[in-house]
Amino acid sequence: MEAAVRFSIAHSERAGTLRFARWNDASESWLRFANSTKDATLYHHAPWVRLLQSAHGLQVEIATLERAGETVAGCLLANSSRFSRRLVSLTDSEFCPPLAVDAGALEGLLQALADNPRSRRGLEIHGVSANSPWQNVDIFSRWSVDLRQPAEALERKLHADVRRNSRRALESGVSVSHGTSLEDVRRFYALHLTTRRRLGVPPRPFRYFKLFWEIFSAVEGLEIWIASHHGRDLAGVFLLRDGDVLYAKSNARSEDCPHGPNHLLFVSIMKAYAGAFDAMDLGRTDSRNRGLNEFKRRLGGTAHPLPYAYLPRAPQNISSEVLSKRLQLISNAWRRLPLWTTRVLGAVVYEYLL
Repeated sequence: MEAAVRFSIAHSERAGTLRFARWNDASESWLRFANSTKDATLYHHAPWVRLLQSAHGLQVEIATLERAGETVAGCLLANSSRFSRRLVSLTDSEFCPPLAVDAGALEGLLQALADNPRSRRGLEIHGVSANSPWQNVDIFSRWSVDLRQPAEALERKLHADVRRNSRRALESGVSVSHGTSLEDVRRFYALHLTTRRRLGVPPRPFRYFKLFWEIFSAVEGLEIWIASHHGRDLAGVFLLRDGDVLYAKSNARSEDCPHGPNHLLFVSIMKAYAGAFDAMDLGRTDSRNRGLNEFKRRLGGTAHPLPYAYLPRAPQNISSEVLSKRLQLISNAWRRLPLWTTRVLGAVVYEYLL
């Protein structure tokens, strides 16, 4: 553990101590603190950290602000990749803001992190705005659907196109099923490969999804939903459960899939869990990605601001949804590769692209 850093909180006479600890040494105390707050998410809990450690070989740390021996704020940190020393809260996680007992504790934690020598490597926190010297970026939104209502009310909030496409998919014989087996993971992964090639980006390796299955099945936190037509899979959703929230963690479609099966898939999930969960998290979207934002809005989703804070400054390329000209050329070339080639190359290059 590194030496504690003493500091004074702005506009307060109270002092705090910033401490760093390895996840494997302090996870129990962190989870007690996280569960005592109202803001902890999937990304603050043990299964997600185990996934990151197993999939990417990252060493997750816990940074906490303590007063009088009690934790009042904290966040999870890891290197942005195994090849980088820049710290991120939290790597490969869309939304993992610091947790705090009050606004003053949060401000104190962010100031202490900014003052810590480790921030010179670069520091990135997802889900919070911070005062100078932090640089804030406000191009992302986090979308969610309120499930605390009857299925009929959810359906009324769907865009007319979503209702129409879902109905047509049903009438054409599309069926929706869900399961938790490794075979379900394989079916989803086949859709994932075609989706990533269509988008012009490398797929995640199959090992990543298999680890998902192993870790989250153990806590009954995983389902794979698939829309099929006469035995052919058309669309899939990798669904995680954490507390009162569902997370549509990954969505995939076949190359020639019309809108209907994918709409039917999401509508089926929402109807199945209406009133049983508080919300379904639809994930992060860049505000410049009009198509994806419109898709989530038509599902009845609500956009919530998702600021990112950086030290000493934000990198040039923040969002994979909006590519530079050079990356666009690479993306266009990727779309023309054979599917088996994208799978092999994806397993090689993915660690460089976290």
